[in-house]
Amino acid sequence: MYGLAGFLIALFTAIMTYLIIDVPIGMTMLSEIGLTILVTLPLIGLFSYFMGNYFSKKFEAINQCLDAISENRFLEENYTDKIVDINHIHTSIKQLSTRLEHSILELKNRNKNLNNLILSLSHDIKTPLTIIDGYLEEFEDNMVGEEDMPRAIGILKKETAYINELSSDVIGYIESQELVESKETFLLKAFIHADVCPLIRVEKPVELKCLISDTLQIEFNRMALKKILVNLLHNATKYTKNGTITLIADKNSINVQDTGIGIVKKDRERIFEPFVALDESRNREKSGFGLGLSIARNLAENNGYELFLDDSYEGGCRFVLKKIEFIQ
Repeated sequence: MYGLAGFLIALFTAIMTYLIIDVPIGMTMLSEIGLTILVTLPLIGLFSYFMGNYFSKKFEAINQCLDAISENRFLEENYTDKIVDINHIHTSIKQLSTRLEHSILELKNRNKNLNNLILSLSHDIKTPLTIIDGYLEEFEDNMVGEEDMPRAIGILKKETAYINELSSDVIGYIESQELVESKETFLLKAFIHADVCPLIRVEKPVELKCLISDTLQIEFNRMALKKILVNLLHNATKYTKNGTITLIADKNSINVQDTGIGIVKKDRERIFEPFVALDESRNREKSGFGLGLSIARNLAENNGYELFLDDSYEGGCRFVLKKIEFIQ
């Protein structure tokens, strides 16, 4: 069929050429026309075949779609895979939207925490600066006698040390918000005995237990984990006068629990906020700056862990450092 169509097109072209040039057809011209037809006929036939085949498939697909619509099979057969793909795309977009909302909320909270930190810092540093400024004026006016000189210098050193400790904690808090790049895998129990326990002082009535397998490994930034555990154990020793302080761990979590006085319910939601100390009197000798748990939580999150207080634990406190399971 396609070959016949090509032959007719070639013949038509030859006749039109003869009519246009208005020259009698001799044997030479006749042979040239025949040769032209023989050469162009296969090309025209192939071209006609491919074009006809292409359009016929398109028309056939359209007819199949029309038949499917007429028989209510439009969403049941050929388009099932496409619907699944669309649902998958929708789910992915929804997950991405949730992650973006979480990231924006986290940035807002961090910005709020930094604002609170600056306000609290200005409040806490005002008192020692006022004391130092007052003594310096007395020194300039020769109001401090020789017998009072050692006491005055001692006070200045004390207030200077307070400012130095406060600034170190603030720098530690800001640095704890930076992402951790250098994680490594190491034996947890050996690390605790070598790097953490030497920094913890426990009174005789209190027993420090480490119920961790010798072969248990953890992937963490060593310095970050050291700061977290030292902070948790230091708090435990501060509020535990009798009983035990125990470390328990498995491959997904580390627990630090004690038999101390515990934390009242109204304070449990606030203990991880910057500059929140359990001692509301703000006694600079005892309460500290309230940055330790904030720093510990930031370091935990930057290593893929969460740090929280176990509300179900009774008879003291149990802090849990748990690995975050990411949903793919």
